[in-house]
Parts: sequence; C-alpha cells; structure tokens
Amino acid sequence: MFKTIKENCTSEIIEKKSKFIANSFYVESVQEAEKYIKMINKKFFDSRHNCYAFSVYTKNGVINRFSDNGEPARNSRRSYA
Repeated sequence: MFKTIKENCTSEIIEKKSKFIANSFYVESVQEAEKYIKMINKKFFDSRHNCYAFSVYTKNGVINRFSDNGEPARNSRRSYA
C-alpha cells in the first residue's frame, strides 16, 4: 500500500535562530513536481538552501529525485578546526 499527500500544505519551525519552511504538494508527474520546485525557489530566492524530494508513480515504475542543495551531512565524521 502506498501513502500519498492528501492536501498541499506549508509548515515552519525555528531551530537555533534558523527558520525551516516545509512545503508539500501532491503531484502526478515529474514536470508538475519541477514546476513546484521552480515556484518555491523563486518564492524563497534569498534562502541559503532549497532542498526537495519527490516520488512519482508511473506505469514503468517509481521515479524518485531529491536534492539537499549543498546542506552538510548531519552525521558527518569530519572535524573542522
């Protein structure tokens, strides 16, 4: 059984003086997802990171795409001096 987005919505949280805005949209095609991604990038043009992820179910299988837009890995073992 697949789970899907019931309705489009937006949510915001503030963590350590940083604002995180999440948007979810129901889409039926890659083109429709890309349209929303462009719209969000334009709306929040001054954001440091605009990350996205989507899955589209087609007759040929599932198409998954994502971008962390250069966001550092959370569990990175790098040390910064």
